[in-house]
Amino acid sequence: MDKQWFTSEMNKINVPQTEVQAAIKKGIAKAQQVKSVNNKNKKRYTVPIAAAIACICFFGSGFVFPQLGRVLAAVPIIGKIYSSLHDPVGEKLAASQLVTELNQRAVSNGVGVTVNSVYYDGCRIGVTFKVDHLKKNSKQFAFDYKLADGSFKWMVGTQISGIVTPEGDGIGHIQLDYPEKELPHNLTLPLTLTSINQTKGTWNFNIPISQLPNKKINVGKVVSSADKEHVLNLETITVGKETVALDYKAVYSLIGKEDLMRIDKVTDDKGKEIRLLVSGNEFGRKEVGNTIESDERSLFEKIPDDAKFIMVYPYLRETEPTILHPLSGKTAFEVQSARYGCKLKVEKIEQNNQQLIVKYTLDHVDTKHKSINEIKNFGENLSLVDSAYIGKEVVPIGHIIKGNTVTVLDEKQLKFQSTFKLDGKYGLKNFSMENYSLGMDFPILYPEKDLPPIKVPLDSK
Repeated sequence: MDKQWFTSEMNKINVPQTEVQAAIKKGIAKAQQVKSVNNKNKKRYTVPIAAAIACICFFGSGFVFPQLGRVLAAVPIIGKIYSSLHDPVGEKLAASQLVTELNQRAVSNGVGVTVNSVYYDGCRIGVTFKVDHLKKNSKQFAFDYKLADGSFKWMVGTQISGIVTPEGDGIGHIQLDYPEKELPHNLTLPLTLTSINQTKGTWNFNIPISQLPNKKINVGKVVSSADKEHVLNLETITVGKETVALDYKAVYSLIGKEDLMRIDKVTDDKGKEIRLLVSGNEFGRKEVGNTIESDERSLFEKIPDDAKFIMVYPYLRETEPTILHPLSGKTAFEVQSARYGCKLKVEKIEQNNQQLIVKYTLDHVDTKHKSINEIKNFGENLSLVDSAYIGKEVVPIGHIIKGNTVTVLDEKQLKFQSTFKLDGKYGLKNFSMENYSLGMDFPILYPEKDLPPIKVPLDSK
């Protein structure tokens, strides 16, 4: 490849700043519709399944550059493609010539699609494909698809994106983690595209995939929380070329059957943190005696080749269902959480034009382990929910507000004021106190439980 030509072409990249900023603002507004959980150092989020899928399927604009389709076979360019599609694993594998080139083509309703690369490292799978002749003035394109049998496990963790070159060719990307505990060395992945932008069709592919060489280390180390109610058994780690998968069994109490056992971080023998890719993919929970057992997997980027051991830091976040209190009764009321005894005392609710103002005090909050900003985050996640949708899995836009502006009235006594904006694109339709409820997510106030760190020797790596 002509390096000078490539450098010149890359310098022509036009990053759509206006579109990117607009997308960010739109994403923030939509994020108000989902459930967020704050932790002591970072924000960790748990979202309803439907919202999670919507977030996963958000299309990043990425970089666009000419001649992309014609030079896909060149290894450096494959790496640039994965880079522009925000896939660091694919980018590094391509640099080591570990991405498999394909040439599977299908045509439907006059649109040609060619699957042209795939990788399978540990449990991470990445696929790219080229779409012929899209609109040149587009920066990105949308597509609908089905993986394997189309079941939920194949779709929920998938990330997709599609960019368009100035010549009008589309580059699509699908990234997923194999959704079962046992990782096959070889498989054929059925992929069906059912629409590309506004064009309906059927583009069928059977993608042959071979797992890159890896090393599985049997760990078999068990740690538990201080109260002995929660246990983590780190069973194995699978060291791939650019990823490391940690497989563990989490044991929860019956009262905490929806609790989350996760890996906070992994560090090497020099204390350097290894980047987290996915925390806590679950393969199903089952009741065993008086406990709930869950097989889970977390995925991290590559461990340094010279590392002699890694340290794994697990933690537990306790959960409970959102509590909903109707606004149709008294405007002053008190609500208590099911665990830890946290209390929300609403002192006054008033509507001022297109604003709803809620003044409240919090009690029995662990202020030793929760900062004022984390406590404030509880208020920011109060929600207004149309009472007609209570108990339903999905509440449509216009019938829920998740998020508001919080003012600290008295930090020492934990007095706050939440102000909800009722109008606007993501406001409420026909809001009335009679028909809405206040939603509270008390687990935001719960302290996390850190389990003892686990040292994993890598001598046999």
